[in-house]
Amino acid sequence: MLRIAKQPMLALAVTFALLLGSAEAVAGGPVTVEPVAKSFFGSLASKVALSDRLERFDFATIALNELINAYETSYQESAQEQHAKPKAQLKLARWRRESKIFVDQLKSQFAGISDQSHIEIQADQSGAIILFIDNTPVVISGPEIGKAGQMEQRIIDRFCKLHDCARYSNTLPSPLTSEVRKVRGGWHIQSRQGATYETDDGLIFVFRTLDNRAEKQARCEAIAHDLRMLVAALQNAQRAGYAIDWTLLTIATLHDGTTEHIVINSAGDYLNMDLSFFGSHRGLNQPFLGWAEKRAAGKPASIVVTDAEQLVR
Repeated sequence: MLRIAKQPMLALAVTFALLLGSAEAVAGGPVTVEPVAKSFFGSLASKVALSDRLERFDFATIALNELINAYETSYQESAQEQHAKPKAQLKLARWRRESKIFVDQLKSQFAGISDQSHIEIQADQSGAIILFIDNTPVVISGPEIGKAGQMEQRIIDRFCKLHDCARYSNTLPSPLTSEVRKVRGGWHIQSRQGATYETDDGLIFVFRTLDNRAEKQARCEAIAHDLRMLVAALQNAQRAGYAIDWTLLTIATLHDGTTEHIVINSAGDYLNMDLSFFGSHRGLNQPFLGWAEKRAAGKPASIVVTDAEQLVR
C-alpha cells in the first residue's frame, strides 16, 4: 500500500518560486524532469486553456480550491508528527512555516479572482499545469506525491459537473486506482538445467530444482508485485512533476530506524511503501532497478535472475 511522505517536496519549492517570482525564475534551475505523456488532466487543462472565459474561470477556481485544501490537510496532519532527531524537527518546522505562508498566499489569490480576471493555463515540459491569474503564476501540484493523482481527479470531477467534458474526449476518465494487477507467471522445466519461473512482463527466475516449489513461487510473485508497485508509484511521481534519479534510488529508514521509505532523488523526495520482499532492509539493486527503470519509461524489459535459490533463504 502506498502511504504519504510528509517532507518538503520539490513541488512546494517550485510552486513557491512560481508564485513569488515568475515562471522564468526556475527555468534555469538544477532540477530537470523528463517530459511525460499527457494525462487526461493535462489534456483537459490544455483544451480548457483554449475555451471561453467562464470555463477558464471555473477551472482556475476549482483547481485553486483543491490546492488549498490539499496543503491545509497536509499542514494539519503534520502537527501530529513527532521526530526524535533535531535535524528532522527543524525540517518539519521549516516545511510547516513555508506551507502556512503558501496557503495564506493562495487564499489571498483565491479571494481576488473574479470572472473578469485574466486567466491563462499552460503546461511545462514535465506536464505540470500552471495557472496564470492576472499574470501571477501558480503550479497545480499538491504537497504529497501519493495523492497528486487524487487531487487532479477531484478537479476533473468538479469541473465536469459544470461543463460537458464529453467534448474533450470520447472516453471520460475513470477514478484513479493504486491497485497493481496480479502476477501471472508459470513454471518451465528444463532438462538438466533445473526450472524457471517466468512472468509475462519479463521476470525470469532460474532455480536448480523444484524443491519447495510453492515457497519459491510465492517469493517470485512477491518480488514481481513489489517491482510493479514501485513502477506505478514512480510513474505517478513523474506525472506529478517529480524528478527520478535512478542512480540515487534507495531504501532508507525514518528516524525510528524501522519505517522504510524509498528516496527518489537528491532533493530527498521519497515514497513510503509497503514492500513485502524489498523491505526488511533488502536493497533495490541491479538487475531489478534496470528492469523497473525501463518499465517506468513504458519500454519492454526482461531480466534473468540466476541462482534464484538465494531469494528464498
